[in-house]
Amino acid sequence: MGAFEYLLLFTAIILGLAVSDLAMSLHRLLGAGGRVKWDWLAPLAALVAFLKIVTQWWSWHAAEQLAGAVTFEIFLMLLAAAVLLFLLAAAALPDEAPAGERIDLAAHYAAVRRRYWGLFLAQWLIGNAASAWIQVAATHARFDPWQPAYLVVLLIGSMILIRNRAWQTVGLIVFVAIYLAQSFGQRLG
Repeated sequence: MGAFEYLLLFTAIILGLAVSDLAMSLHRLLGAGGRVKWDWLAPLAALVAFLKIVTQWWSWHAAEQLAGAVTFEIFLMLLAAAVLLFLLAAAALPDEAPAGERIDLAAHYAAVRRRYWGLFLAQWLIGNAASAWIQVAATHARFDPWQPAYLVVLLIGSMILIRNRAWQTVGLIVFVAIYLAQSFGQRLG
């Protein structure tokens, strides 16, 4: 097993724990049955977190040729990005509620919205900084901070600041579309 496999394995464990947390939270919600007051925003946030995790792993797997440029500092950034993804996934759906207590998914999303999008922004910034650092180190590419992808920061910032449910719905759907389109049709090998 080479250095890249060790890097991928360690970060994949953290991402696997994040997916496990999402699955367990969903399992608890389904098990709570009639005690759950369903709403679309929290499950949509969980779907965005899931797709973000999957596309993150996919992009890391596709970056094998850049692994030689990963320094300890970049590795720490990648681990921080993975931990932030775990925290994002954990925030998306509520933890177990005491027996007999109702679980209101609209209230949950309203309570965690700013934390969810703050974690999203932090993960996006750290992940993209690490990616840019690796690409510059590996290919001696010129770093261009004004790429259109950085407009995503404005969208994420608006998600932190604007409480409007319609805007939150649109933002979540935009990210579902982005993450599906990002890797659509790509092959692993």
